[in-house]
Amino acid sequence: MSMNLDPDTSAPSLEHELEVDNRHLQQTIGALRDQLERTQLEKSEAVQRAVAALSDELAQLKATANALRDRLERERLDSQEAVQKALAAANAENAQVRETASALRDSMERLRIEKDEAVQRVRSDANDEARQLQSTTNALRDELEKMRIDSDESEQRVRSTAQNEGAQLRETINAVRDEFDKARIDGDEKAQKVNASSQDEIAQLQSAAHALRDRLERESAQYYAKLQRIERDSQSEIAQLHDTIAVLRERLESEHGA
Repeated sequence: MSMNLDPDTSAPSLEHELEVDNRHLQQTIGALRDQLERTQLEKSEAVQRAVAALSDELAQLKATANALRDRLERERLDSQEAVQKALAAANAENAQVRETASALRDSMERLRIEKDEAVQRVRSDANDEARQLQSTTNALRDELEKMRIDSDESEQRVRSTAQNEGAQLRETINAVRDEFDKARIDGDEKAQKVNASSQDEIAQLQSAAHALRDRLERESAQYYAKLQRIERDSQSEIAQLHDTIAVLRERLESEHGA
């Protein structure tokens, strides 16, 4: 912009320019003021909208918080009620368990006492039975010893009797044999003396010799038969005694082992 320095012509022009600039500035200021007012209004409206939105959101949050607080309170109450119920059930169960444990303890004590009493009875019965068995064992041992002694004595008596009877039979046989020999010798002597003078006497002597021989054979047979009978009887009696002793020994060992 060129400016003329002529005071006469330049003063109105400058004033006019200043007025123009002033109006322009005023317009600009007005426009800026209007724009500022609109901006402030828009800002105020935006703030109000934001505040309203925030208020709504805050109200929703408060409502949600209240709802959550109510729900939390209900759940807390429900939880406390559940805990109370669980505690009551646990206390009841514990009481029942204690009662059951006490009943079991009493039952175990009774069973222990009954067991001890049963053991004492069994021991007493066992001791009585042991004493009875010991007494029976002693009696059987005494009886066995007595039977063994009786068996030995019986065997000795049988053997002695057999020996005595055998000796008697041998003496009888020897006597008969001697008598037979004496008769035979007498007969021979008589025969030699009479020189067979009498057939009747010879026949009598022969008959007597045959009779003596028959008597000797009969008595010998009777002796051996009686000896065998005595031996059989003694063996049978000894076998019976051995069987009895064996039975008593087995009974004694069985009762002693039991």
